Amino acid sequence: MKTAEEVYSRVYELRQQHSDVVAEKDKIRAIMNGGADGIKALLGKSMRDMDYQQIPAPNLLHSAMERFAQKLGRAPDLKVDIFNDKDSERATKRAEKLERIIHAYDELQKVDLQLPQVGRWLPGYGFVVWVLKEKKDANGIPYPYAEVKDPYLCYPGHFGEGQQPKELAVVQRIPHTTLAKTYPKYKNVIMDEVDSEYNTMAYMSSYDKTWANQSGTGKVVAEYYDEEGTYIFLPENKVILDFIPNPLKSGPRFVVAKRFAFDQMQGQFHHVIGLMANMAKINVLSVIAMEDAVFTETNIIGEIESGQYKKGRLSVNYLTPGSQVVKPVNNLPYQLFQQIDRLERHLRLGSAYPVSDDGQSPNAFVTGRGLEELGQSASLHVREYQTILKDALEQIDTKRLEWDEIMYPKMRKPIAGYRKGTAFKETYVPGSDIAEQYKTRRIYGVMAGFDEPQKIITGLQLKQQGIIDTQTLQENMDGLDNISQIQHRINSERAENVLFESLMAQAAQGNPKATMAAIEIKKNPQNINKILEKFYTPEGDEMTPEEEAIAQGPQGPQGPPPGLQQVLAQVAAQRGGGQVG
Repeated sequence: MKTAEEVYSRVYELRQQHSDVVAEKDKIRAIMNGGADGIKALLGKSMRDMDYQQIPAPNLLHSAMERFAQKLGRAPDLKVDIFNDKDSERATKRAEKLERIIHAYDELQKVDLQLPQVGRWLPGYGFVVWVLKEKKDANGIPYPYAEVKDPYLCYPGHFGEGQQPKELAVVQRIPHTTLAKTYPKYKNVIMDEVDSEYNTMAYMSSYDKTWANQSGTGKVVAEYYDEEGTYIFLPENKVILDFIPNPLKSGPRFVVAKRFAFDQMQGQFHHVIGLMANMAKINVLSVIAMEDAVFTETNIIGEIESGQYKKGRLSVNYLTPGSQVVKPVNNLPYQLFQQIDRLERHLRLGSAYPVSDDGQSPNAFVTGRGLEELGQSASLHVREYQTILKDALEQIDTKRLEWDEIMYPKMRKPIAGYRKGTAFKETYVPGSDIAEQYKTRRIYGVMAGFDEPQKIITGLQLKQQGIIDTQTLQENMDGLDNISQIQHRINSERAENVLFESLMAQAAQGNPKATMAAIEIKKNPQNINKILEKFYTPEGDEMTPEEEAIAQGPQGPQGPPPGLQQVLAQVAAQRGGGQVG
């Protein structure tokens, strides 16, 4: 366990490692949030005489972020394979139960709501962080929970060749009352204000308002994570509030998903901030130039007979003969518009933000094949980010399963949720049901990232060629929740159609019973299932095979029954034999 001085030095060093990135994070955050701060980040804070809210500068970076995040916000499918190639019913049920356990984790963690936020932070900041914690359900039963941290406040350590750091610092402000309530033992230290002017670790002027603390007030708290555990630390006072040991054997209790870059951790829009600033300036100049062009000055050569020169509509001025009125021609606004279009094209190329994302056609006339080729680069761009998220979610699954098994090996826990569109509810014991099987697979399907019409067309083509089955197609369609129930209805409808067609064929051949059933269906079409069931149910009780064997006797089946004369002859013979006896 580290001392307060050791934690202070590690957090300080991590912040120093990211000192060059802080300015870029400030700009990205201000631009994406928009408003006056976004304009100041582009045009400079020295422009104090302008009303930033009224500057006509479209925030294309924010629009690009929104469109791109919408492609990344979907959670990948979960697969748990059978271990050691044991193709048995027991191994299959065990793998399916692990899937249901992780689905319950996802439901408690609300992964479907985390990923849209991750889809904004990962391209913007270049990385995103999940920290493993515990969360209790309504009954107080603890489950592992991966919390998304605001990357603006995070300082990951050295990534190394494995691209996964071993330490992490999170520096943020927490309201004094909240912190004192959590750690009442250190209430006096928490309420003690230290002059942060001489304390660089506590200086957070650019961190006033954050994702978790919109007021921007409170005590500066640093969370330091390493393989030993978590340190809750006050940099101002150099006091460790709490230490939480790390139960995981596989590494620290956090996962960092990092965007692929050349050799620095950069966001997707790092190289186009200057273009966006230049575009905002030219937008302002174009508006000024348009106003000057409309209200341009008038040069009069001669004398005015009507006194003062009048302006506006329906105004009449009388000039002496030979006078001239000249308006200077200014073609600057049109040149500015062309330059803005050129900057926008460069900005879209640099930020990978195609015009097709805004519903615009890139050309005046394009074919379907041309649009498909234009979308290939965008789909490859999305696929690369999906690779990052896929790997991060698999690491999160591994750590959650390991956490649950180590912390609560014998606790019986209830779980509920959805798996493959079917609701489930059961219990599990981490020690026996997980049993060190931590490996999962997260898969973005073949139609991930497609819009709904494209999914339908592509899915039907793949199904027709025998590449996928109906259930796989249904799992990739949004809005189909209970797939098993849908499959049952489809099978029931198919059987109903076959029975109905058979009934109609028998009625057409003159079968009176089928004709009466068809008439009954016409009168009561809502009762078609009952009518078909009644028609195809045999009348009377049929004998079972055992009853038929008894009826046939031990000698097997007999011939036709004897006639009346044969029976009388047998009776007479029996009487005669009795008299003789």
